[in-house]
Amino acid sequence: MNGRGTLTHPSGAFYSDLFRDNMHHGKGTYQFPDGTEYTGTFNNNRGVHRLVWTGMFHNKAALGLKLKVNM
Repeated sequence: MNGRGTLTHPSGAFYSDLFRDNMHHGKGTYQFPDGTEYTGTFNNNRGVHRLVWTGMFHNKAALGLKLKVNM
């Protein structure tokens, strides 16, 4: 898929906005089933720069979304 679209995972989580070569690419939003979400820029399925977290953090991992944390 290339361009704008929405990919919904079996868990109910979804990514919406830009894709390139079937990967999250460009500005987009990844929303979890409980309504919390990451919004920001993605490059080849990875969050880059700053991602904005909206909602409660429950110390859970989301399948298909891996972020590198710099500490």
